[in-house]
Amino acid sequence: MKEEFVAKIRENIISHLDIDDDMLAGFSDDTIIFNTGDDRPNLGLDSIDALELVTMIFELFGYDVPAEDVKKLYSVNAVAQYLSEHGINE
Repeated sequence: MKEEFVAKIRENIISHLDIDDDMLAGFSDDTIIFNTGDDRPNLGLDSIDALELVTMIFELFGYDVPAEDVKKLYSVNAVAQYLSEHGINE
Protein backbone atom coordinates (compact mmCIF):
# COMPACT_ATOMS: atom_id res chain seq x y z
CA MET A 1 0.00 0.00 0.00
CA LYS A 2 1.33 3.43 -0.90
CA GLU A 3 2.50 5.60 1.99
CA GLU A 4 0.92 8.65 0.28
CA PHE A 5 -2.46 6.91 0.35
CA VAL A 6 -2.15 6.09 4.06
CA ALA A 7 -0.94 9.65 4.78
CA LYS A 8 -3.97 11.10 2.96
CA ILE A 9 -6.29 8.96 5.06
CA ARG A 10 -4.42 9.85 8.27
CA GLU A 11 -4.52 13.59 7.59
CA ASN A 12 -8.20 13.54 6.71
CA ILE A 13 -9.15 11.47 9.74
CA ILE A 14 -7.28 13.90 12.00
CA SER A 15 -8.97 16.95 10.46
CA HIS A 16 -12.48 15.55 9.89
CA LEU A 17 -12.78 13.90 13.29
CA ASP A 18 -11.26 16.85 15.16
CA ILE A 19 -8.55 14.81 16.82
CA ASP A 20 -6.87 17.24 19.18
CA ASP A 21 -3.21 17.56 20.22
CA ASP A 22 -3.72 15.48 23.37
CA MET A 23 -5.10 12.61 21.31
CA LEU A 24 -2.29 12.93 18.77
CA ALA A 25 0.36 12.33 21.42
CA GLY A 26 -0.15 8.57 21.22
CA PHE A 27 -1.67 8.41 17.74
CA SER A 28 -0.29 5.98 15.17
CA ASP A 29 -1.75 4.39 12.06
CA ASP A 30 -2.73 1.39 14.20
CA THR A 31 -4.37 3.37 17.01
CA ILE A 32 -7.96 2.27 17.52
CA ILE A 33 -10.09 5.30 16.76
CA PHE A 34 -13.41 4.34 18.33
CA ASN A 35 -14.35 3.12 21.78
CA THR A 36 -14.79 -0.60 21.22
CA GLY A 37 -16.25 -1.33 24.64
CA ASP A 38 -13.29 -3.42 25.75
CA ASP A 39 -10.05 -2.57 27.54
CA ARG A 40 -8.01 -1.83 24.43
CA PRO A 41 -6.59 1.71 24.33
CA ASN A 42 -8.45 3.93 21.89
CA LEU A 43 -9.22 7.56 21.11
CA GLY A 44 -12.74 7.16 22.48
CA LEU A 45 -14.57 8.58 19.49
CA ASP A 46 -18.25 7.67 19.16
CA SER A 47 -20.88 6.67 16.61
CA ILE A 48 -21.33 10.26 15.40
CA ASP A 49 -17.61 10.29 14.59
CA ALA A 50 -18.05 6.99 12.74
CA LEU A 51 -20.72 8.62 10.56
CA GLU A 52 -18.35 11.50 9.90
CA LEU A 53 -15.67 8.99 8.87
CA VAL A 54 -18.05 7.31 6.42
CA THR A 55 -19.01 10.73 5.01
CA MET A 56 -15.32 11.64 4.68
CA ILE A 57 -14.64 8.42 2.75
CA PHE A 58 -17.53 9.14 0.39
CA GLU A 59 -16.40 12.74 -0.19
CA LEU A 60 -12.75 11.81 -0.77
CA PHE A 61 -13.07 8.55 -2.67
CA GLY A 62 -16.69 8.34 -3.86
CA TYR A 63 -17.21 5.07 -2.00
CA ASP A 64 -20.33 4.55 0.11
CA VAL A 65 -19.41 2.28 3.03
CA PRO A 66 -22.26 -0.12 3.87
CA ALA A 67 -23.48 0.16 7.48
CA GLU A 68 -22.39 -3.39 8.26
CA ASP A 69 -18.78 -2.52 7.34
CA VAL A 70 -18.34 0.53 9.57
CA LYS A 71 -16.84 -1.55 12.40
CA LYS A 72 -14.04 -2.58 10.04
CA LEU A 73 -12.84 1.05 9.94
CA TYR A 74 -11.22 1.10 13.38
CA SER A 75 -7.79 2.62 12.55
CA VAL A 76 -5.97 4.48 9.79
CA ASN A 77 -4.41 1.24 8.56
CA ALA A 78 -7.76 -0.58 8.74
CA VAL A 79 -9.40 2.15 6.63
CA ALA A 80 -6.57 2.01 4.08
CA GLN A 81 -6.78 -1.80 3.92
CA TYR A 82 -10.57 -1.74 3.60
CA LEU A 83 -10.47 0.78 0.77
CA SER A 84 -7.69 -1.14 -1.02
CA GLU A 85 -9.78 -4.30 -0.83
CA HIS A 86 -12.55 -2.35 -2.58
CA GLY A 87 -10.29 -1.14 -5.38
CA ILE A 88 -9.48 2.29 -3.95
CA ASN A 89 -5.79 2.91 -3.36
CA GLU A 90 -4.96 6.50 -4.24
